[in-house]
Amino acid sequence: MTAKLFLVALLAASWPVFAEPLPTFMDFRRMDQTRRLTGQLQTAELLKITRLDPELIAGVVLRNTNDAQLAWGAAELLTEWPARRALFETALAAMSNRVSVALRYACAAARQGEYDNALKWARFCQAQDGDNTVPWLVELWILAQRKLGQHLEQSPPVWTTNFRDYTADACRARIRVLELAGYSAYSARRLGFKPDSDALFIVQNICKPPFDEATKRLLRSSGESLQQQRQFLLGELIGQTLERTMLALVPDADRNGEVRARLETIGTRRERLRQRLADIERNTVDYATEAQMVQYFDDVLAAGEEAAMQKLIGSVKSPLPTSHEDE
Repeated sequence: MTAKLFLVALLAASWPVFAEPLPTFMDFRRMDQTRRLTGQLQTAELLKITRLDPELIAGVVLRNTNDAQLAWGAAELLTEWPARRALFETALAAMSNRVSVALRYACAAARQGEYDNALKWARFCQAQDGDNTVPWLVELWILAQRKLGQHLEQSPPVWTTNFRDYTADACRARIRVLELAGYSAYSARRLGFKPDSDALFIVQNICKPPFDEATKRLLRSSGESLQQQRQFLLGELIGQTLERTMLALVPDADRNGEVRARLETIGTRRERLRQRLADIERNTVDYATEAQMVQYFDDVLAAGEEAAMQKLIGSVKSPLPTSHEDE
């Protein structure tokens, strides 16, 4: 059986037919308002409209078998691991610049317990994406899962200081698949936008002492990088947690003036972000039009979440003033 025929069989196998209509902007608005009023983060009814139709996603791939980005986007959207693995492999085979997909695949395979496969692609990325901390963190995490300790056989280069998990690229691929599957521009962005990643899960789970010096350097650099990039607020918050963990390892940290000052700066920034999120949810999102929210998601991927929030606040006519001040 050829790779394409195998993919067709795999994607078409044993998926239920979804009778529900695709969600609309107003469906999401009602869900968000209900969630805020009830204080419930998730219920079966509230999560109903966020359920993806795998047949529609599979159909996009099968109609565009030579489009590597669509295979990648489908791999990011689907939940069945055999199908995801096949789609990652398909995308990798068709791409000339494979680092972004290879890294996401390595992280996903590691989470699935396919450690040899994950290590293969993590080491590929170590060679091809030399300043990126994530491939090394994947290897460290696998060592820990195998009860081999957190000690790399080979230390990463000193210039390996940037945490890059290609989440924005993955979001764009997911959104494109969903739009071609028939979801509206807003629904595709709402369902395709996912700032969390396997790489963030991995780095958080590594962040438990004791650490050797190579691990300390990787974690410290990753925390700093996540705060400097500020693509997604979730990433920045995780970066703050990483840095606080590393600062706690400084001898006599509670009596170190520099450490205390840095912790105060992190705390102030964290509170500002919390307030900004509360402001936009309370005073802006419910008054934004569908077109404004579509633009918001595009702005997040282009300029970062905080900049997109500021732009949205400035463009939406809200009856209530926001309470935050610009930095």
